[in-house]
Amino acid sequence: QQPARVLCLTAAPDVPSQYISVMNAIFSAQRSGVLIDACQLGRRHSTFLQQAAYLTGGVYLKPSKPVALVQYLNSVFAVDAATRQFLRMPGTAHVDFRASCFCHKRQIDLGYVCSACLSIFCEQLPACTTCGTEF
Repeated sequence: QQPARVLCLTAAPDVPSQYISVMNAIFSAQRSGVLIDACQLGRRHSTFLQQAAYLTGGVYLKPSKPVALVQYLNSVFAVDAATRQFLRMPGTAHVDFRASCFCHKRQIDLGYVCSACLSIFCEQLPACTTCGTEF
């Protein structure tokens, strides 16, 4: 039986404030054996979608020629999971696993995490700005 698959097709940039909900969805898909394929049509790579594809065994692609979208959909994303092992599928050379801070919306290497809601901050705060928990 083929594993379930999801195709995310987007041209929008990542929204750092959605980090927790996106990562929860990725981990749920991973635990359920659902492959997440992602096609980024925007100007920048999507860190969220790169992580989703990598962690679930799916494919991430940022087409060099978006006008050939139908060809990409047919030749990359329509291929079933069993056949993929025999093909040279596009891969992401580097997946950025850094999180985005909730205060400035920028990627960070080291940060502070709220123990109650798991919000991530680049600087130590007296209280979580997301849920109000005092640190």
